[in-house]
Amino acid sequence: MKITEVEEKLIQQYSDELLEKFKTALKRVPKNNRCQHCYTTAVAIKAPYIEQAIELIQYGLTFCDDWLNEMRSYTNMAILYEQNMEYSNAFYSYQKALNAVKADFRASYEFEFSAHMLRTYMHMYNFEYTDQLENLYNLAIQADEFSQSFQKKLLYRALAEIIIFEHKKDIDNVKNAIQKADNVICPNQVGPLYSLLKRKRFIESNGATNESITFLEKMKKLYI
Repeated sequence: MKITEVEEKLIQQYSDELLEKFKTALKRVPKNNRCQHCYTTAVAIKAPYIEQAIELIQYGLTFCDDWLNEMRSYTNMAILYEQNMEYSNAFYSYQKALNAVKADFRASYEFEFSAHMLRTYMHMYNFEYTDQLENLYNLAIQADEFSQSFQKKLLYRALAEIIIFEHKKDIDNVKNAIQKADNVICPNQVGPLYSLLKRKRFIESNGATNESITFLEKMKKLYI
């Protein structure tokens, strides 16, 4: 079978047999494209096969010879870990993705990856303040306006502000941040990019997890 045919079957219904067929078909792909086939296929594999999907990305990394594919491999690995609520592994995978970026291009990616690391870091440390959390926040808010306008970014920026302002005992800004976060998760709420994303047929999610909602509800009881 062609690699695209095997990929489609592997994504639809994972099996060890199909994985071996994928690896066989991969040998017929130019070596500089093999890593990409692995990380794009792996991130589309559904639960409960997260572990196997991550192993597939790791396998693909053995063929990787450029920073862009290495960055994308670790990014997709982080996405899989985050979907599986393995926030520590997700954080360090995002960190590896950023570290893979060639020095000349790092500034173009640092703010975006800082937002991802901030989100997973908050989950790692149960939404408690640390200096590193504030440092990640300060980097994340330097991203361009478009990047920061996604609902998921708006939510976790607001949650980080709750944590930081509470640490500073700035209660007025804590209340403002609570309201901003609450607005994002309000039913039927649409973000600033709704019209644009709708035209692109992209369904936006606010990315609220059970842990983030529990934290927000606790803060509302304390300050609202």
